[in-house]
Amino acid sequence: MTDLTQAPPSQSRTARCECGALEITVTAAPRHVHACTCTKCQRSSGSALSWSAWFPQDGVTIKGAFVTYYFAQPEDPRQMAGFCPTCGGGKFFRTGDYLSDCIGISAGSFADPAFLAPDHIHWWPDRPQWMGPAVGPHLFDGN
Repeated sequence: MTDLTQAPPSQSRTARCECGALEITVTAAPRHVHACTCTKCQRSSGSALSWSAWFPQDGVTIKGAFVTYYFAQPEDPRQMAGFCPTCGGGKFFRTGDYLSDCIGISAGSFADPAFLAPDHIHWWPDRPQWMGPAVGPHLFDGN
């Protein structure tokens, strides 16, 4: 498991969208960091995998306009994603019962090469076949 104490609780970090109009500032260490290679995350991220960190919602400040996409119908604010309406970046989300007191943020939005590595990867068999074996994190066939 990743040592989440690498980020002191008092450390402030800011995630941004590509155009800089949406900023998400966190003032707490993430409670959880993982990656996922399921086809839904591939489609959502536009990449081979998603890399996400969940922060306690009381330690997250969102500044700037965002568009909301609801995963479930009818619309459920517990299952949503927000992103910049101009460039589409800066994704943050809520995932229902999974870490319900947290806001997930696409870790790449922090643009921090020292950001915490995921401690596991979900849906590893769904990864693009050109990806070789991962080194370090635990690999799961599903959630």
